[in-house]
Amino acid sequence: MNNGMSKKIPDTVSVIFASNDNYSMLLGTALCSLFENKKGDYRIKLYVVDFGISAKNKERLGVLEKKYDFVINYVVPAKEIFEKIPRILRFNIDYAPIEIYHHIFLARFLPPECRRVIDFDVDVVIRGDVAELFNTDLNGKALGAVADCRQEEKWTYLKRLRENINWPVEQEPLVYFNAGVVLVDLALWRKRKIEEKLLRLLREYPDKLWYLEQDALNIVFLGNYRQLPMKYNFLVGQFDERDCPDPFAVHFVGGGKPWYFFSALPYQPEYIYYVNKTPWKNEKYKKVMDTYFAKKYHIYPLAWGVWSAYKKLKKILGR
Repeated sequence: MNNGMSKKIPDTVSVIFASNDNYSMLLGTALCSLFENKKGDYRIKLYVVDFGISAKNKERLGVLEKKYDFVINYVVPAKEIFEKIPRILRFNIDYAPIEIYHHIFLARFLPPECRRVIDFDVDVVIRGDVAELFNTDLNGKALGAVADCRQEEKWTYLKRLRENINWPVEQEPLVYFNAGVVLVDLALWRKRKIEEKLLRLLREYPDKLWYLEQDALNIVFLGNYRQLPMKYNFLVGQFDERDCPDPFAVHFVGGGKPWYFFSALPYQPEYIYYVNKTPWKNEKYKKVMDTYFAKKYHIYPLAWGVWSAYKKLKKILGR
């Protein structure tokens, strides 16, 4: 079964990330994994939405550009763009950094000739050939994404979301997707004015969308996105490895992160393998000290590591 994947190899694959300076190590590691697993002679057109990456870290990224023979097209967003986001969301960076909103402005950041793009979060390791995902048939949809664990019945979040935004009774419940890895048909995105719809939702419900732009994306694309196999965005710590033994991309969501020294996450060895191939190899356990992690998870790495080690030991002992 091919899951709608075409075997044709494209000439060019467009990929976009967004990063600030604190996340540059993650970006470099993701890029290393991307190019290490590239197969074929196609070209990767790479865009990075630049939220203040320093000259030092751009120099490090330049080492990867030379090593893998590619060019980073930096996109520096105009400050006034984000003034379209309600103030309560723009300045609540204790909850999430402003970079997450880059999803909304994809059509604005990318040139008109870019008609399709894969949008990756930086906390991923890409284990497969990116052309495979890029060439996926979206069946006329503007977006392809993987269902999030939050779509399971045990999560009460979706019920609350529907209540918070006066969900129309006649509409089916969401199959909620994670926005960390998405394939976007930009031609349809522009035609259907997705940016305008997303901004309208954020303005209308600025204090109701707990997962911010991801909630807005799910509402706009309700029943109108291509659900992709789990392997394209395997949520580490939330999906069961037995259900997906060979994922295409692993996504380190939540508080546990592979760059924490005490972390015992699945796929942490692969993360370390790739970061060791980058100019950040001597900083692989350096904590990413942005406002969000500093305030929310300053004691979390050790707790997560102890819990993960306990689960592994329990599995080994068969208890």
